[in-house]
Amino acid sequence: MIESRKQMSAILKEMALTVLDSPESVPSSEAASAALLLSHVAWQRANGDEITLAMYRSALAEMQKSRPGLWKELKSADPEALIAELVNFKNQNYPHDKRRVVACGTYNNKVRAEWTE
Repeated sequence: MIESRKQMSAILKEMALTVLDSPESVPSSEAASAALLLSHVAWQRANGDEITLAMYRSALAEMQKSRPGLWKELKSADPEALIAELVNFKNQNYPHDKRRVVACGTYNNKVRAEWTE
């Protein structure tokens, strides 16, 4: 029997909401994108991929350039601390889910994720 799994987009959104300072409020598109990017990085790290700060720093810098107050919308201005929190969340809530996210983002205000086994 095939186990029913939660949609990857729903999981990444759930994770992203945990690092927003006010998850009940609508974040800026940059804060939402940053939280989603950090969730993607955390998911991959939790599954054994070596993703360094250098690999995603430029994307965060572009988001911050577009919205200088970006980090005020997140729980911390330290992306590595947020990723560590997200890795812990993934390991606690989805320890056996080993899907690899190959792309994620938003389209028409909805989280989209592409993944592989």
